[in-house]
Amino acid sequence: MRNKIRILSFLFCVSLVLLPIFLGKRALANATLEPLGTQAPPVWDRYTVKDEEFSVLLPVNPAMSSYEIRPSVSGPSQIRHVIGGYSEGVGYSIYIYERKQSLDEFIESLHQSTATNFKRELTNAGVQGKEYGSQNDDRKRVTDYFATQRRIYVFEAIGSILGNPDLNIPKFLDSIEFSKPVDGKAIVDGPGEQLSSEPPPTTVNATDGIYKGREMTVKAVVVSKPEPTYTLDARRNQITGTVVLRCVFRSSGAVTNISVVAGLEHGLTDKAIAAARQIKFIPPIKDGHFVSMWMQLEYNFNLY
Repeated sequence: MRNKIRILSFLFCVSLVLLPIFLGKRALANATLEPLGTQAPPVWDRYTVKDEEFSVLLPVNPAMSSYEIRPSVSGPSQIRHVIGGYSEGVGYSIYIYERKQSLDEFIESLHQSTATNFKRELTNAGVQGKEYGSQNDDRKRVTDYFATQRRIYVFEAIGSILGNPDLNIPKFLDSIEFSKPVDGKAIVDGPGEQLSSEPPPTTVNATDGIYKGREMTVKAVVVSKPEPTYTLDARRNQITGTVVLRCVFRSSGAVTNISVVAGLEHGLTDKAIAAARQIKFIPPIKDGHFVSMWMQLEYNFNLY
């Protein structure tokens, strides 16, 4: 019995145009950018995950969700961890899989080869990998895949044109290290650094600058969306169904004002709310600025 996890279905659905060929080390095409503000730039720290083989620089303490892996001799690779962070118009995600297939088979299963216009071979401390990149008028995306004997690692950065993707995407991806011993701050399960506090519900109304999806110039782009897992009581009681939540995707990159439209018992509603708080996204754009947007989230709980 397990919850059906759909982690990467949203990763490759953007209409793409040709990504300029990288010059030097991951040089991306220049773009006219609108400043995000006058706040001090974030401090990048090196992070890792306990018992994993990599470390990487991130500008924010990321969220992480971990999943139980049920032993299997064959079958596709299964997700172990989903890690996500957002800062200054760029979203960062790391997906860690138990390796059950070759890297090429894994990438093909995601249909990555049909959703990109740039790719190249990678080698990092003897670990073989592949890089795929794309861009459109609104954002840039670069994804690095690596396969070790135990794991498949996916590192992805998506940057809005309102941020600074030319600087921060390569800073993230160029910092990936496979080394022993692995050095860095340990990422733990939880929502990571929260970018804003949730305003009182009485202050949320149509005049607070929270828009509907149809009003957006560019809708929010989800970077990482961990799925909730079953509680023991829910499994024992064979609970299935859908939790529906209403929330706000804030211009700061935070998920706030979560309310329950439809819930499930035995702790599944709480599991869905916790997962919603860990979503990382690039905020929607209206009239050239990041804005806040109402969202409805649905989490399906199925037993197999």
